[in-house]
Amino acid sequence: MATSPSTQSALAQQARRAYVEGALRGLPALVQEVEKSARALASQSAEPALSMKRRDLVLDLQKAAPFWQQGMMSMLRSGLSSGMVSASLPGDLPAPSSRGGALSLVDDDTIEHEILSSRLALAMMDRASWEFSDLRSRINQLERREELDPNDAFRPHVLARIATASWRAAGLSLEAWRVLQAVLHEEFAQFVEEGYHEINAW
Repeated sequence: MATSPSTQSALAQQARRAYVEGALRGLPALVQEVEKSARALASQSAEPALSMKRRDLVLDLQKAAPFWQQGMMSMLRSGLSSGMVSASLPGDLPAPSSRGGALSLVDDDTIEHEILSSRLALAMMDRASWEFSDLRSRINQLERREELDPNDAFRPHVLARIATASWRAAGLSLEAWRVLQAVLHEEFAQFVEEGYHEINAW
């Protein structure tokens, strides 16, 4: 029996909601794993400067982890009704220039944030590309479209920007992110792969 376009579109929206709800349920465990891996990293032998950075990061993460988790969850929750999640915050964008219409330079911090966010999105795609491709083609077929919207909740770069923006909002530095980058890439890549797999199966 053929399903109507409106039924197919509703199914795609259900899939998005299920994906975001699954992410909301899974984030506390992901944050715990990141903390656990940070402690394991701090216990490994390394040159004194790096050892100190790792130990400092463990202490900073203990204090900031609840705020990082809450930030990610509130940004994801905001997109639950529409399935579209804002991939940028006002703080991510350069401040408007004082001269009308003139272009202004983007500060180094914003550029570095974009680089780290892009690397995280690439790590997620490297791990989850097959699952994402299957999911994208299913959703595009259901919604009779060529491509997902730029801020679609399914897109890896959306979660990547949420993760990095919330990290900064929680008071954690970009330097701290770089120290823990391999761990963060691994945890988030596994996280989205499992999320896409569940929705594909659903």
